[in-house]
Amino acid sequence: MDNRAKAVIYYLFHSGFAVEYKDYLLIFDYYRMPDNAALDGLAEKELINKIVEAKHVFVFVSHSHYDHFNPKVFDWKRYNSSLTYILSSDVKDAFSQAEKEAACLYLSPGDFIEKNGILVRAYGSTDLGVSFLVEIGDLSIFHAGDLNWWHWADESTEQELMEEEKKFKDEVKKIEGKKIDVMFFPVDPRLGEHYWLGGAYMLEKFRPALFVPMHFGENNYITERFADKMMHLGVPVLKIEHQGQRYEFALSSKNR
Repeated sequence: MDNRAKAVIYYLFHSGFAVEYKDYLLIFDYYRMPDNAALDGLAEKELINKIVEAKHVFVFVSHSHYDHFNPKVFDWKRYNSSLTYILSSDVKDAFSQAEKEAACLYLSPGDFIEKNGILVRAYGSTDLGVSFLVEIGDLSIFHAGDLNWWHWADESTEQELMEEEKKFKDEVKKIEGKKIDVMFFPVDPRLGEHYWLGGAYMLEKFRPALFVPMHFGENNYITERFADKMMHLGVPVLKIEHQGQRYEFALSSKNR
């Protein structure tokens, strides 16, 4: 095992994560996080220190919903002048001050950019905004944003449920064939007994080296329930216990 080929993943909150890999710090969908580190975790102060120290910092926002985007992220530019913001194009419409606050790169589905050794591709969503596929050397990360199989059985007609399923599967087809090492994907308990549908579909389609549940708010229990339900597929699923949780992911020769 090459010890340099490791990524460290921190769970911030909801759909928010920070990923350290080599000289890079990637922050996805920051919403909020605890004031104090829990156990082996990461708190706000430590996150700022990492922003200061990292050579390449990228902040991603999948869309402008309040639980995926906090304008506070624009304050981080003063800690590291090389920080780059990669935002869904709808953020520009919703928060016109963004360009005044910091230099931002905006992506719509189908767009891609290359900068400082990373390749970012934007795919669609089944809600607002985009999903991101990020490649840094041997490591590929997919953050789904609000891309999910939104099966609201108690609130939808049979026709609406069929349309949601088609919309989701049509978006996923555009990503098929891409290698994904770490997949961040919604496992939302508000969907009731259908919370697992989208995640299971993605696991079977892509077989990522690590699946990381998200979009569950304070309901951490759903990550263990999903991991147990998906155990038969043989794909590691991260069980999230607390905000700031730290996890080391090592790329094997198979991944690379």
